[in-house]
Amino acid sequence: MSTIDDFQKQHEARLTDFIAGLSGRSAESDWALTRALVHKAVHLVAERGAGEFCAVATFLAEMIGHAHQIMHTTEKSESPHRDVVH
Repeated sequence: MSTIDDFQKQHEARLTDFIAGLSGRSAESDWALTRALVHKAVHLVAERGAGEFCAVATFLAEMIGHAHQIMHTTEKSESPHRDVVH
């Protein structure tokens, strides 16, 4: 039986090619794509009852920390910090 993590890996693998076809036009377009994906994902979970609000909020909070970590990893000149608020 597949777990949530297994399903997520499968979905991410399929989304990789789809996203590659839509991204790379400009920073503004990539940001709009990101917003659209998150917005559609929230509607998907809400409309299909795929998760509870607290689970969605917790996951989004985890993604904030994840984004902070991976975006600062590319900035070698900047010293690492733990604050998620700038």
